[in-house]
Amino acid sequence: MIHYFSFYTPLFMAQLLIAELLFTYGLPRREHFWLRYAAMAAIAMGTSAVLPWQPQTALELSVVFLLLFAFTFLLSFFCFDASPLGLLFCHIAAYTTQHFAYCLSNCMLLLSNLNANVYGVYTEEVLVSKVLPVNEVFGWIFTFVIYYLSYYLFFLFFGLKLPKKEEPPLKNLQVLAVSAVAIVLSIFVNSAVVYGSQSGDLILLVNAYNAVCCVFIMYMLFSVMDKKQMENELTEIYEILRKSSEQYKNSRRTIELINIKCHDLKHQIREIGQANAINETALAEISDVISIYDSEVKTGNPVLDTILTEKSLYCYKNKIKLTCMADGSRLGFMNEAELYSLFGNAIDNAITAVRKVEDESRRYIGLNVSQLKGFVKINIHNYYEGELNFSQEGLPLTTKADKENHGFGMKSIRYIVEKYGGTVSVKTEKGVFNLNILFPAAMA
Repeated sequence: MIHYFSFYTPLFMAQLLIAELLFTYGLPRREHFWLRYAAMAAIAMGTSAVLPWQPQTALELSVVFLLLFAFTFLLSFFCFDASPLGLLFCHIAAYTTQHFAYCLSNCMLLLSNLNANVYGVYTEEVLVSKVLPVNEVFGWIFTFVIYYLSYYLFFLFFGLKLPKKEEPPLKNLQVLAVSAVAIVLSIFVNSAVVYGSQSGDLILLVNAYNAVCCVFIMYMLFSVMDKKQMENELTEIYEILRKSSEQYKNSRRTIELINIKCHDLKHQIREIGQANAINETALAEISDVISIYDSEVKTGNPVLDTILTEKSLYCYKNKIKLTCMADGSRLGFMNEAELYSLFGNAIDNAITAVRKVEDESRRYIGLNVSQLKGFVKINIHNYYEGELNFSQEGLPLTTKADKENHGFGMKSIRYIVEKYGGTVSVKTEKGVFNLNILFPAAMA
C-alpha cells in the first residue's frame, strides 16, 4: 500500500486539478490568474508527493484523498474572487467528475482484463520495472482515454451550463451538503471494496453503482442550479413587466398632456398670425417645432401608439429615422404591460445598436406589424456595427459591461412571446439585424 500511495496520490492530484480547472474556469478571477494558478498547482502537486502520513488501510487512504481535495479548495481562494459556496459548488462537481472517471475506468479494466495492477495494489517489482508488460501499457492508454472521455462528456453536459465570469446561481447550503455527503460516502465505500475485497464481481458492481451515483449527484446539482437560474430570471422579468406597466401609465399621461398643450399653442399661433404680430417665416418655424411634439402615432392600439410616439421623439432628437407600418389592432390579445415591455425592449435594443452607427444615413429602424396567413408577424430591423454574440437559445447577448444586471430585455421578450404561443427568431445579414416574432392568428 505504501508504494501504491506514493505513486497514486500525485496522479490523483493531477486528475483532480484538471477537473477543477474545467469547472472553475468561468468563475471571477483575481489579478495575474495564470501565475497564481501555476503556483497553486505546484504547491498542490508537491504536497501530494511528499505527504508525511503513509496510510495503511483503505479508510485512511480515502481520508487522505479528501484532505487533498479540501487543500485544493482552500488554495482556490488564492486564484478566484468567488464566495465559499460558489467555489464549493464547482469543486464538488469537479471531484464528482474525477470519481466517476475513476469508477468507470475500474469497471472497464475489469471487464477487459487488460491489467489488474493498473488500479490494484502495486508491488515493488512493478514500480521498479523499467519495461512495462504490453498489456499494462494498453491498460494505461485505455485508462487515459476513459478519463478524457469522461471529463469531456461531463464538461459538455454540465460544465458548459455554468455562467461565464460569474458564480453559479445555486447557493443552497443544504443541496451542497447532501451532494458532498453523497460523494464522500461513495469514495469510502468504493475504497473499502476495491482495496479490501478479492471478489472481482463485487468490485465491478460497486464501481458501477458509484459511477451511477456520480451521474445522479451531477444531475441533482445542475438541475437545482438551472431551477434557481430560471427563478432569478423570472423575478427579473416580472420586475421589468411591473416597471413597464408604471412607465406606460406615466408615458400615456405625459403624451396626452403634450397633445393638449400643443393643441392650445396651435390656436394661439393662429391668433397671432391673424393679428400679424409675427412674420410668416417665424410663424412657420414655430408651427413645425410644435408639430414634432404633436405627431402622435396612430396604429389602432393605444399602447403601441404610446410607445411609438415616445420612441419617435427620442429618435428625432438623436437623428435616428424610425418608420412604422403597423396594424396595432392585431395585438389586442396582449395586456398593456406586456405589450409595452415587448416593443419597448425591442426598440430600445435597436436604438442602442443604431446609435453606434457612424453613417447617419444608416441610423434607421423599421417596424412592421401585419397578418401573414395564419400568423401575426412582428418585424423590427435596424443597422448595426461590430460583432454580436449569441446565447445557446439563439438570442443576442448584451453588449453592456455589467452582464449580470443587463441582458434581461431579450429574455423578457422571449418570455412574453412564448406565453402567447409565439416564437422569436433573430437573423443578421449584411449589417442588418432582424427581430422576427410570430403569433398564431387565433390569438388575435
